[in-house]
This record gives sequence, structure tokens and C-alpha cells, in this order.
Amino acid sequence: MSVEESSVALRERAKQNYERVKNEVISEEKRSVLSEYRADDFDGVLLIATAPRGGSSLLFDILRHHEGTCSLDGEHDRWFTLHGIGYPALESDVVPADFESFDRERLLTDLLAEVGATDRPGDRTHRVDNTLVRLPLQFPERELPYEQIGEQLLEGASLDEILEGFGIPPLQYDEYAERDASSPFEAETIEDRPFVSSHRYKRGLTADDFDRTLVLKASGDAYRLPWIREQLFPETDVKVVHLTRNPAASINGLYDGWQLNRGFQTYDVGDLDIDGYDGSLWCYDLPPGWVREGDLVDVCLMQWAQAHRHILDTRDAFDGVLRVRFEDLLTDTRSTVEEIVDFADLGASELLSENVGNPNKVMTTKEPRHARWRDREEFVKSALAEADEPYTEVVRELGYTEESEWI
Repeated sequence: MSVEESSVALRERAKQNYERVKNEVISEEKRSVLSEYRADDFDGVLLIATAPRGGSSLLFDILRHHEGTCSLDGEHDRWFTLHGIGYPALESDVVPADFESFDRERLLTDLLAEVGATDRPGDRTHRVDNTLVRLPLQFPERELPYEQIGEQLLEGASLDEILEGFGIPPLQYDEYAERDASSPFEAETIEDRPFVSSHRYKRGLTADDFDRTLVLKASGDAYRLPWIREQLFPETDVKVVHLTRNPAASINGLYDGWQLNRGFQTYDVGDLDIDGYDGSLWCYDLPPGWVREGDLVDVCLMQWAQAHRHILDTRDAFDGVLRVRFEDLLTDTRSTVEEIVDFADLGASELLSENVGNPNKVMTTKEPRHARWRDREEFVKSALAEADEPYTEVVRELGYTEESEWI
């Protein structure tokens, strides 16, 4: 069976179980919303675009604590994958602006399947529903007793205990992935299991919530901005935050992630001969011109440069684009977030203000600290010194020519 045939078969198994969960298992309230609304019914969308390891998970987590927003529990790539939008149907993560080989209405409905509204009281039923709709995508090869799992979760059982009861190591799932697995994570899946998590300040959607702003983020969006504008949300007010981060820190984070045995594997592209990587699956985004062999640090450099090059070249598809430095988000968090909130016309939020003062740690490869890339400074700088276009031009356009500003 070819890679594409295997991918199609996997998606069909996931779709079958997902449709059953969506139509029969989740709460009646959630089923009602999904029968009447789609993701493009929101008044506005705020899209965070960046390269992988660019800090978007932190920014997304802060913004999804705003009471004027709705959000998924993580990146939305899994729903694109479920609909065959990406590799191997396409050669890379680039989705052409005129790509129409997908069921738009169904995709927009599926994108809504785990969206919740930020509200201080929260809603346990919403979190249980979200767990249930993700399980078929996370474990498409398994026939799980979804009704039983839902009942146990509603009764207060912990997800890690439930998973262990089915022989699923909690290390391979969501917020329980706190350390590396003992061996590479090779199982086929629609989505990366670790790191996807809700928070207690979310509840199920109501009709009144569609006048809020939907916050979306996925690093793969760097390669599909015109398609998102023209095919997915052609009539929606979409604003883009272009989040940048200096190349040394980003590439260092990518290098770390490739070497971990959890959470960042994305594609089975066939045999890989990448010096510095022992796994068999591609990690992070798949840029055009990706290679099967070479040095891992050069692959990471390509991933950073290509993502930002595509954002810079396609940002004109949107009327509103705000460029924000991740370095400013770290050193002047409150002012930077206020700038984004003003740009998105979100207004004040007490819950957001509290979270800005003590943001969560999300999708970290190691304990966060400034300029961690200097632990392997000579190695990283040597790779950057040998880089040429498009790297050097992207560095100049993003304003990262002064190394003293690289934190």
C-alpha cells in the first residue's frame, strides 16, 4: 500500500468513528450547535501565523483566556489532515489559493467541533465533549467505548486512569506528556497527541457566542494564508498576527523538538537520512523543497526561513496584519498583549489580565529561559554563518540583524 493509500485508509477509519461520536455520543447541546453553525459564522477570526517554535503556543494560550474569544484546544491542523488537505495529497504544507478539492461545509463544521467560549465558570461537559471528538483522530486504529469513556469523565474519573485501562500510556496523550517516551512515537495518527489541552475557563458554544472572535493558530498556516483567505473564510473579517522570533532561538527549539520522542512528529515521508535525527517520521512543518537527507540543523534552518518567507510574501491577502516579536512578548508581556488586543478590537478582559501576569508554560521542549540557544551557541552560529537565501533576506526583513537582541 502506498503512502497516499495508507493515509486515505487511516482518514476513513478516523472519520467513521468521529462521525459516530459527533452524532451519537457528545452532548445534545454540542450536537445542536454543530447542526446549525460553522466556523465561518463568527464575526471575526484572529489568526496567529509564525514558524514552528516561534512562540505561538504561548500567545495562543494567553489570548484564549480573553472573555471575548472562542478557541479550539490546540492547533487546527488535525481537521485539515482529516480532510486530506496536506501531504501526501499535496507535495508539502503549501496549499494553493485555488485548492478546492475538499468539502468546505463539512470542514468548517468539523473545525467548530471542539471550539468553546471563554467564560470564568467554565463547563466540564464541554471539556468531556472535546476529549471525545478528538479520540478518533488521536487513535484511529482503536475501537474505543466512547460512551463509556464519556460517562466516566463526567463522573469525575481522570483521563490518565481511563487511558491506562485501555493500555494507552498517558505519556502519549495531551497534558500528561510531561517527559519523553522511551522510544520514538511511530504510531499512525491524524494528530500529534501531546500538548492539546483545554482549560477550565471554557464552556460549550451558544448562539450568542458567534459575535465573538475565533482565535486560531497552527504553524502550518504560514503556507496556506491565501487559501485560508480565499477558500475557507472569504467573507469573514480575518486579522493576522505575524509572530516572529530570532533565528537562533527558533532553530535551537526546532533542533530540540526533532530529537524528542514525543509530540512533534507529523508525516511519514518514507526513508530519512538526516544526520542528528534517529527517528523515521518527519517533524514539524513540511516546507516546499524539503529534503530526505542532510544535517538536521540545516533542515531546522530551512523550516524557519521558509515559513517566514511565505508569510511575508502572502500577507497582502489580508487587510489587517500586525507583526509582533516573541522577544517583546517575553520581556514586555502586558504591553505586547494590549497591542494585540487593541488590533483585534477585543476590548477589556479581567481573566486575560490575570493570565498575562502568570502565563502558562505550553509546548516547551525544555524549561524556558532567555537565550537558551547559547548552550549550543557555536554550533548554531556556525550553521547560520553558512546560510544563504532565503535565510539572509528573511533575517533582514524581520529586523533580526542585531545578535544582541536575540534572546
